Amino acid sequence: MEDNRIAYVDKEGKQRELEIDEDEVILDLSKKGITAIDLNTVIKIPDLKELDLGGNALDEIDFTPLIQCPSLQKLTLFKNQFKTINLKPLEKLTQLEELNLGTNQLSSVDLYPLKSSKSLKRLRLFNNGLKEVDIKPLQGCSSLESLEIENNNIQSIDLRPLSNCHEFLQLNLMYNQLIELDLSPLSTCSKLKFVYLHHNNIMYLDLSPLENCPDLRILRLGSNSIEQIDLAPLKSCKQLRRLGLAMNQILSLDLSPLAHAGHLSSLDIAGNRLTELDLSPLKTCEELTELYLYSDHPLENIFEKLGISALFNCPELEDFTISEKTKLIADKILKDKDDIPPAIEELIEENRIDWV
Repeated sequence: MEDNRIAYVDKEGKQRELEIDEDEVILDLSKKGITAIDLNTVIKIPDLKELDLGGNALDEIDFTPLIQCPSLQKLTLFKNQFKTINLKPLEKLTQLEELNLGTNQLSSVDLYPLKSSKSLKRLRLFNNGLKEVDIKPLQGCSSLESLEIENNNIQSIDLRPLSNCHEFLQLNLMYNQLIELDLSPLSTCSKLKFVYLHHNNIMYLDLSPLENCPDLRILRLGSNSIEQIDLAPLKSCKQLRRLGLAMNQILSLDLSPLAHAGHLSSLDIAGNRLTELDLSPLKTCEELTELYLYSDHPLENIFEKLGISALFNCPELEDFTISEKTKLIADKILKDKDDIPPAIEELIEENRIDWV
């Protein structure tokens, strides 16, 4: 039986063994308090496809034995204590699809060993202490779909390598220290669906590369320092579901490009410096359920008056936030309209609307 056991050391310094079935293809060693592990015992599973070492206390590991696991597709080291990590042995894993190094203590990571990983689909580096990441090696990862580097300390990143990733779906850089970002490499990522850039220090962002991404579903830009933004490129993003612009410093905003976003369900522009806003483009957004124009942030939009007639065409609208000081105006013809949106019904009950 000894040949069918995984050997590791736990937090108490005790040698442990775990019996395995060599016919298994998924090995879950997560949350076992592992501080050291002999991967030479892991490779007794000849067709290993997934190895999960997440939620342990590893601070170093030698991946060399994994060279003998050519079928490995998913490697998870989430929530350990790595400050550095050597990925070089992984360059031999040609079937690797996902590498999760999230929630460690990495201040840097060398991605060069991944340069020929044509099967890699998802790279997760979130919740570390990364100040910079050179993703140039990823230009060879033609199958890459998701890059997750959120919750780090990155001030700048060159996205040009992603221009070769034509299957790319998701970019997550939220909660970093970005001041600027060039999205132009994403213009070749026509399948892009999700872009998360909220909670950075971005002052200006050119969205024009996104006009080549017709399947974009979520764009989150809240909690930055944006003063001006042109939404015109979103005119071609007809599958857009959620757009977040809250807690910036936007002075004016033209919503007309959103008239083409028939599936838009959430729009958040609270916490800006707007004094007027034309909501008429939203009359074609019949799936809109959330519209946030005010959230009592220290810096807020100040609308003296606001026309809301367009919102009567949004039957699913359930959550609409606006300052109590704002005078709401609607066409009196709509007062007896059938199927008034729930959020508007509440305003009618509160006598908030002036009918003209």
